[in-house]
Amino acid sequence: MDAISRRVSSVFITVPMLFLVGLLLIAALLFKQRDLSILLLLVLGVAGTAKLWTTLGFSGIECRTTVNTSRVFPESGLELGLAVKNNTFLPLWFQSRIPLNGLRRRTSGNDDDALMGEASLLWHGRSRFQWELTASHRGVFRVGPVFLTCGDLFGFFPKERGIDEVLEVIVYPKLVPLKPFSINRRDFFGIPGEESPVRDPVYILGTHDYQHGSPAKFIHWKASARRHVLQEKVFEPTEQEKVLFVVAVEGFARSGASYEFERCLEAVASLAVSFDKQGIAMGFATDAVLTGKAASVRSVKRNPGHVQAILEALARLNMEKGQELLQELRQNTSLPFGVTCLYFSHGQDGASQAAGEHFRRRRVPVIHYVCDLAAERSGAPCAGPGRAIRSLREIIINNEGKGNET
Repeated sequence: MDAISRRVSSVFITVPMLFLVGLLLIAALLFKQRDLSILLLLVLGVAGTAKLWTTLGFSGIECRTTVNTSRVFPESGLELGLAVKNNTFLPLWFQSRIPLNGLRRRTSGNDDDALMGEASLLWHGRSRFQWELTASHRGVFRVGPVFLTCGDLFGFFPKERGIDEVLEVIVYPKLVPLKPFSINRRDFFGIPGEESPVRDPVYILGTHDYQHGSPAKFIHWKASARRHVLQEKVFEPTEQEKVLFVVAVEGFARSGASYEFERCLEAVASLAVSFDKQGIAMGFATDAVLTGKAASVRSVKRNPGHVQAILEALARLNMEKGQELLQELRQNTSLPFGVTCLYFSHGQDGASQAAGEHFRRRRVPVIHYVCDLAAERSGAPCAGPGRAIRSLREIIINNEGKGNET
């Protein structure tokens, strides 16, 4: 831990000086120097009282950090709070230091790498600090631990300790403007949803109480037996728009293409948010190493909060290859009918061809987006909505990936 600037301690309470004072006190008592003995006893008494003061107070101080939101987009603000409570009957002085570890103060021109706080607390007093922070880029940031220095009001004998409470802040990829993008719909019975004259018998969302006049074939007999009330099946609309995002990191890691990698994740995040607003079911798979305990495969579904799970997986991605992508797809990916794969990689290689063959065997159409910026500028791969291999510029409005966050 870096040294924390603290109050200057008096020379009279340093260890060598206290040792010298003890020797002088013995000599004064031997030679019966009454006034000098009283003075030296006062010095030792003040030092001992301050030491006991700090010891008792240090064990009774409480510290807790909070954050108003742990998931944000780049350049969005978040508020970090520090609450300190004195649980003793002694007034105390304290200093705190919180490493930012990549985050920064929102105040312009402030490049400090840590947050500092200092205050004096009366008996059973409380103090609270609050800072506005932001992040300039995608990633997982750990705020803390808190390094606390506490002592008596004079600052004679401060003690230091680290509080292991660490807050994790997830910063999603930046959202960029997109060109019009649509997925070909493949429906079982033509007209989707409630407008269809035919219910979809494949996907059942749940049950509710049987409505008079509904066909008897829609009765869920097992659920009715459990609840002792006739239950009717609730079907998913027949619309079968489903998307699986696949991000292959091997080519980016091999080429050291960190800019293209971030640009790719921004495109995937923007598409995911757009598809979620359209009610499209989504899944995610990658061969990258993820920060923390996070799954590299997300099944194709449309649940509340599923898009946030995909954005969090994108935020945790590192430009480092983990397990083989084809092995991940074979082991952990169950694909429902009607899914379309959007495959993102740095370029065309053996891994992308093997993945394409895997999806073709499962009758899953694949649209391959190549994110090599040099290939885009040279005109390869060929653009065109009818091609299976496309460039990232076909979906991002700003070719350099500098679009504003939405």
